[in-house]
Amino acid sequence: MTLVEPSPILIGSLITTAVGLIVVYDLLHLYKNKKTVPKLGKLPMGGFAWSSTVEQELFRNGPNILTLITMAILPWILASPTSTPFWILIIFDLLLLLLVITMLLPKRYAITKTSIYADGQRLDWPAIKELDVEETISRRIVLHREGWWIFAPLPLGGSKEELSIARELIIRAQNNEWLEIINQEEE
Repeated sequence: MTLVEPSPILIGSLITTAVGLIVVYDLLHLYKNKKTVPKLGKLPMGGFAWSSTVEQELFRNGPNILTLITMAILPWILASPTSTPFWILIIFDLLLLLLVITMLLPKRYAITKTSIYADGQRLDWPAIKELDVEETISRRIVLHREGWWIFAPLPLGGSKEELSIARELIIRAQNNEWLEIINQEEE
């Protein structure tokens, strides 16, 4: 029985197509971002929305960007032994570059009694693991989505002041203490 070796063009095309689909998915959510969080500042019923800067997004996505840079370099090392055409590598790297650019663009975030809005998506609180109340505020908050496996981390960017407000609201929302916020604001 003879084993057929997979074609480097087929494998490279499949991987590049998968990365392209991820880029399209991210671009669509980036486009939706302003629609999902149209207003910044205090929201009705005690919510809060804010926007990040490029610098804050760099810090928020730093580990992911380093991973993408590694992903862009490694195929070049393996291209010759695997006979992968260079045009596939160039397209792959351009898609990864586009993904890095989308990660650096400022994003809008919002916290409400029922949900968090991040990266153009709305996630209800039951879908987010409880925030560690002992975690100190640095330059980002990292939440974890339930059932997302290695894609579970959801970092939030913003200024230290905005993240401090967000942290307090996240803890209150997850502990069902939201009514206290509304009652305090009405007094």
